[in-house]
Amino acid sequence: MPRKTTAKATGVWEKEQGSGVWWIRFRAEGKLKREKVGRKSDAIALYQQRKAELRAGVKLPSNLRAKGSTFLEIATEAENWYISHGKRDIRTVKIRMKRLIKEFGSQPADQISPARIDLWISKQDWSPATCNRYKALLSKTFKLALAAGKVAINPARLVEQRTESAGRIRYLLPDEELQLRKVIDRRFPNHDPALTVALRTGMRKGEQFSLEWPEVSFERNRIYLNKTKNGSDREIPMSKSCREALLMLRKQRPGNGRIFYSKFGEPLNDPRTWFELAIAEAKIANFTWHDLRHTFCSRLIMSGVDLKTAQTLMGHKTISMTARYAHLSSAHLDAAVDRLEG
Repeated sequence: MPRKTTAKATGVWEKEQGSGVWWIRFRAEGKLKREKVGRKSDAIALYQQRKAELRAGVKLPSNLRAKGSTFLEIATEAENWYISHGKRDIRTVKIRMKRLIKEFGSQPADQISPARIDLWISKQDWSPATCNRYKALLSKTFKLALAAGKVAINPARLVEQRTESAGRIRYLLPDEELQLRKVIDRRFPNHDPALTVALRTGMRKGEQFSLEWPEVSFERNRIYLNKTKNGSDREIPMSKSCREALLMLRKQRPGNGRIFYSKFGEPLNDPRTWFELAIAEAKIANFTWHDLRHTFCSRLIMSGVDLKTAQTLMGHKTISMTARYAHLSSAHLDAAVDRLEG
């Protein structure tokens, strides 16, 4: 049988074969116009639109070529930037970028307005922190595109927010922890050590679930974290219960690989499935895994630990991030004014 071939689309071509980025070209006012689009289907659709506009006598913008970058193109380049810079959270970046591409992929990047971004985010059933993380990723994507000359403006600049800036501080109360542990011991006993490590170290979810045995020193009683979210390394002392939890896992996990595994024996990247079920059954409202990190810092402050020490243990880049917890304990303020009596 003769080999089946795909018919060529007039005026549409892939400038660099295999790149997945398609262009269109046509004549308008006696001049050859070119536009970079993205996917082939989008390029065909835009070419047909441009031809229809020309037949209707619509005057086209003079700078079409400069406005050819789609969101798909700049998102792909941003994702490659994250990979080339060795970011630890690249898996999360890919998941979020996939959602952004699904929504904005075929649109010209310069035409995505802040209002359009805000409208889309407002329709998602996300926490404020998650919304901020998407906004931060969008802003970074447009900043990289702006620096590369792919866009003329940064549409995300008006919605950019710090990922871990102001927001609620939800921490686990003692009776809530007791109830949660009862549920986990009954339903998910193999994950109890993960809860203990989270509550005793304050590690970010990505830090904890990418942890490998060479990063744990039982001799020095330390956990070493490389390339953390703020770009620096840090070490965390192990408390007695944290050490016991990790020693228990060490007996089950010989070798130098990952520490936390799923019930199917696969490296665990996200505890969300079992943790959300446990939280629901324990009847603990408005609580996420990240709130375990809040719990760690809140308990430090309420036990009298100074802000600078808490900042170091949390891995906050600035002390202003840690200062959000200061109101939880007034003991250091009482001690400060008592010094005047001396």
